[in-house]
Amino acid sequence: MDKPAEDERVALQTPRPDVAQPGAADPWNDEKWQKTKWTVYRDVAYDLGPFFEKHPGGNWLLNLAIGRDCTALMESYHLRPEVATARFRMLPKLEGFPVEAVPRSPRPNDSPLYNNIRNRVREELFPEEGKNKHRMGGDFATCVILGFATFAYTVYAMMPGFLSGMLLGLGGAWIGLTIQHCANHGAMSPSPAVNGVLGLTNDLIGGSSLMWRYHHQVSHHIHCNDNALDQDVYTAMPLLRFDARRPKAWYHRFQQWYMFLAFPLMQVAFQVGDIAGLFTRDTEGAKLHGATTWELTTVVLGKIAHFGLLLGPLLQHSAAAVAAGVVGFTACQGMVLACTFAVSHNVKEAKVVEDTGGEAWERDWGVQQLVTSADWGGKIGNFFTGGLNLQVEHHLFPAICFVHYPAIAKIVQEEAAKLNIPYSSYRTLPAIFVEFWRFVREMGRAEQIGDVLRPRHANPQLA
Repeated sequence: MDKPAEDERVALQTPRPDVAQPGAADPWNDEKWQKTKWTVYRDVAYDLGPFFEKHPGGNWLLNLAIGRDCTALMESYHLRPEVATARFRMLPKLEGFPVEAVPRSPRPNDSPLYNNIRNRVREELFPEEGKNKHRMGGDFATCVILGFATFAYTVYAMMPGFLSGMLLGLGGAWIGLTIQHCANHGAMSPSPAVNGVLGLTNDLIGGSSLMWRYHHQVSHHIHCNDNALDQDVYTAMPLLRFDARRPKAWYHRFQQWYMFLAFPLMQVAFQVGDIAGLFTRDTEGAKLHGATTWELTTVVLGKIAHFGLLLGPLLQHSAAAVAAGVVGFTACQGMVLACTFAVSHNVKEAKVVEDTGGEAWERDWGVQQLVTSADWGGKIGNFFTGGLNLQVEHHLFPAICFVHYPAIAKIVQEEAAKLNIPYSSYRTLPAIFVEFWRFVREMGRAEQIGDVLRPRHANPQLA
């Protein structure tokens, strides 16, 4: 067999980021480490236990780092990386820990692009260090959205039906896009307690804040659009095919049409996935290694609260009216959430297969965020989607409140242009949605391909 050229390499069969490398020791099942709140940061294993009561962002965020290489989580969540690094120097190191068994995480601090952007954001937007101003600014949006949701529920409770259910679905979707999303990233408020409470609104609208944090932050954010590691890429299968490396079925050629019937069912998929994850301690993209008993309890309590609110009007109204309301709520919330979340990562320019083949640790993490996402709209879209229209900026700075993303977008665009790195942006939601529809149609017809051997944006400091 001919030897590959130096600038090519066989695509790695990357294991999940929380499962032992083949043939290596297994610290997850080794009694020596099972009771230790261990994590790996830049090839060194640490005991997080002594830091749990001191973490400024709250224990519920630090839990995500337990039982995995947390390098990308730590470095992308801290605007001042030197602070996080200093904390690790004070933690106990775990001698004899099999670091080589833990799949390696990407390293944002090794990205020249990311460092340039972050330095400018610090200097130009948040020059007052240590005051958490990057997490401020979301109070007005929180009040408006919760106010609308309260109004929508009042209408639904008084007049349950399909239309009032749809109105409630809009309120739920707005919470899902903004309040719970930003809060579960620890970015809606400088207070971890406030973020924790606001994050639980995910449970009220039918999701699970616990499951969402693991699948969204550990799997999706760290390995955006990675065919092997991003849960959002492969969990739509076999119904929807968003990547040409996924197996193709005959019915996928019609997916650009039937996806509009599938999207309203996303709410049902959430419910099934949350309950299954509660028993398996797994969200498919990330295992719940750090989940506490209280966090697991919130899954059950959240379902009780959600269905209690949704079915509450049965006390005064007919079952038929409430059933119509539930259908309207489920369909509207699912459609809005699915369409808004899906478009930014599923257009042609965000699916560069050379950059998404399961070797995220080899690539420049900052570049990865740009080439796997696309923006649309501006300040108005930012307000109504909690910054999810500015997806590039959100992936670069998940712990910054979304109200700051329009200002950050200007910096990102300028720095990307300096390094000749693609930066995709559409003027409106309809514009990017048309491209999304075309991409879904193309993926339904494209023949299956393998992982591409040549990385277009390899990080020379790592590869």
